[in-house]
Amino acid sequence: MINRNRLVLTGFCFLFVAAMRLPAQGNTAEVFGGYSYTKANPEAPLPKQNMSGWMGGATGYLNKWVGASVEIGAGFGSAPAPASAGGGTALNFKEYSYMAGPQFRFYDTKKFSVSAKWLLGGAFGQANLAAGITPDQIQALAAAGYSSFNQTKFAMLISVPVDVSVSKLVAFRFEPGLYMTDFNKTKQSNFRMSFGPVFRFGGK
Repeated sequence: MINRNRLVLTGFCFLFVAAMRLPAQGNTAEVFGGYSYTKANPEAPLPKQNMSGWMGGATGYLNKWVGASVEIGAGFGSAPAPASAGGGTALNFKEYSYMAGPQFRFYDTKKFSVSAKWLLGGAFGQANLAAGITPDQIQALAAAGYSSFNQTKFAMLISVPVDVSVSKLVAFRFEPGLYMTDFNKTKQSNFRMSFGPVFRFGGK
């Protein structure tokens, strides 16, 4: 874990130095929102499941290259029950996240802009056994690692927003990232992809 954090910190220091040597776009603020997809496991022993949801965020730039971002998001999904528990849906789960951190804009042209951001914060996660499950199924699910929980834990996002300009004030963003949580005292590293419109403000 320590080595991974050192690697992340080294990478962002490199991006910061590189950003200072590249031309950048003039906008001083931007607002982004849209659809968010996450491939996550609600509980570490379980297979990863698809989560769909939304996210929204804003960035204010301190100068041409370095900014500060805030973001909130939500994801919703369900997990199927194993054959030993009779199949069907075992868990319905959801997550709400709130994070903030630096954003570095290191590549910019009239058509494309690429940044990197590192956000830290928290995530509220909730998983509930599906309605209609019998006591025998509950025992079988518990033996397989399926259980309800309701927790607020640490969350981190490392992502690379890629903006395709529609006009000077509007762009469309694709943002792949690594979304990390630690529900039930177990580290979860999940792939997340967000996309939607970006509205830019300020600048020349």
